Amino acid sequence: MTGPRAEAHLVELWRTTFTSAAAAQELWLEQAFVQRGRAIVETVYPDAEERRRLYQYGFSPVVGRRFEAIAPRLRELIAAATTYGEDDATARIDVFEEIGELLAADRGFGFRVRQTDTDQALLRRWADVLGWWMHEPDAVTPDADDLRAWQRFVADNLEFRLGVAIGAVVAQAWSDGAADAFAVPTLAEWKATTGLPWFGFWARELLRWGTHDPFVAFALSQNLAQTREAAAARRGEFEAWLNDGFDDIESEDLIDPQLFLQWQGTLPRRAHEATVAQPEPVALTGTDGRRQRYNVIPITEGAVVRWLDPAGFELARSEDILGEFDDRLITNDYELRAGRRGSAVHRTFAAGSRA
Repeated sequence: MTGPRAEAHLVELWRTTFTSAAAAQELWLEQAFVQRGRAIVETVYPDAEERRRLYQYGFSPVVGRRFEAIAPRLRELIAAATTYGEDDATARIDVFEEIGELLAADRGFGFRVRQTDTDQALLRRWADVLGWWMHEPDAVTPDADDLRAWQRFVADNLEFRLGVAIGAVVAQAWSDGAADAFAVPTLAEWKATTGLPWFGFWARELLRWGTHDPFVAFALSQNLAQTREAAAARRGEFEAWLNDGFDDIESEDLIDPQLFLQWQGTLPRRAHEATVAQPEPVALTGTDGRRQRYNVIPITEGAVVRWLDPAGFELARSEDILGEFDDRLITNDYELRAGRRGSAVHRTFAAGSRA
């Protein structure tokens, strides 16, 4: 390969690249881009209000137009769920089933599965998957071999597609009622602005957490419980507080997020939270402290806490005589700080903290 031959080869190669083709057609591409943009506004979607709605739905315009055919009915179902707070589990999940029936068969915004016999059969019985995922009593449960397929269906279709459809309608309701469509929704204004019951506020969260009970979703999101069962067990505490402090309690009060937050504010702080907030003196074991700051996590072994870096190497140890640390604190963030006056672990973030 000589210099002239290399040059000739590279020239030919350049002529086959996209950059070369785009440069030769730059003017045509610009004109096409502008012309198509004008056509969207002047010909394809000339109604500004329709363009705004289609944009808010989050679907492609063609799919969005199909979604508009069912959006009013979907909104009616959400608006009718005024007794959701006092309904039993079956009645609650029936609401999601009615909404799902509107979506399931559509090829654009509806449910999708792979073209396998197992997944196609699962699509036909998607209501069973919904009942299992949302913790309906006596719901059908998957066999061990089918669990992964059920979980995939939940993620793709219940959490995502069903959640997106509900979210689109709720967002539209907020936009219709708000003086400023771009204002950030607040709990104090949400019901009055949307004209919807609290079910509309909770629906996507319920699908995400896999429960029909808004209190359970709240407790899990605030780290007040580690499992759905443990969260459900705490509902009695909330209802006792509600009955002591309020009269004429209605269905909506039982799932009002504002009341959930008020109740949470009355909970006593755990003793170990206040204690662990103070720096924890440690003895360095796996580092000389030269870097001064290290992100660490606690692992308890009896009365000893081993402080590990994210790779799993022990950097320091401390005593846990009072039992201040437990496995739940793995959700907090800690930093080992080493200096001339000694080394200590500081809590930099507390999961579910109200401080």
